[in-house]
Amino acid sequence: MPSVAAALVAGSLAFVGATADDVAALGAQLALTEPGRRRRVRRAQAVGVTALAAVAVVLGETLRVVPLAWFSPLALFPLAFAVRAWSTRHREVVARRRGAVATALVTVSTGGDAVALWTPLVRGSDAARLVVVLAAFVAWELALLGVTGALARHERPRRWARVATARGRPALYVALAALVLVECHVL
Repeated sequence: MPSVAAALVAGSLAFVGATADDVAALGAQLALTEPGRRRRVRRAQAVGVTALAAVAVVLGETLRVVPLAWFSPLALFPLAFAVRAWSTRHREVVARRRGAVATALVTVSTGGDAVALWTPLVRGSDAARLVVVLAAFVAWELALLGVTGALARHERPRRWARVATARGRPALYVALAALVLVECHVL
C-alpha cells in the first residue's frame, strides 16, 4: 500500500507541477470563448495533455535500457522553470481566444516541461505503479477542467488563480526537481 500512496503522490505532484500554469491561462482563454464552444476547448485541452502523457510513456518505456540515474540531469529543467517563473511572476498573462484545434496544438507545443518531468517518472515505474500514476493524471486533468470551467464564469477566482500560480510556481518547480531526483534514486 505505501507504494500505491507514493505513486499517487508522485503522479499528483508531477501532473500539478507541469500543468499549474495552464489553470489560469485556460481559465482566461475560456472566459473569452463563447459559452457554447467552451466544452470543445476543454476537450481539446484534455486531448493535448493525453498526447503529452503518451509521449512521456513511450519515451519512458523506450528508454528502459538507459540507467535510471542518467535521467537525474532532467532535474535541471524544473529548476530552470523555477528561475523563469520567479523572474516573470509579476508579468501579466495575456489571454487569447483560440479554437479547439489551436488549444490542443498549443497544449502539446508548450508541454515540453510536462514531458521532461513525466518521462523519468514513467521510466522509474513498473506496470502497476504506472497505472496509479496515470490514474492520478486523469483525476487531476478532470479537476483542472472543472476548475477552469469555473474560472471562465467568474472574474474574481480567475484573478486569484493568476496570482496564486504566479506565486506558487517557483516553489512547485523546485519540489518537482527534487521529485525527479527521488524518482531517479539520486536522493
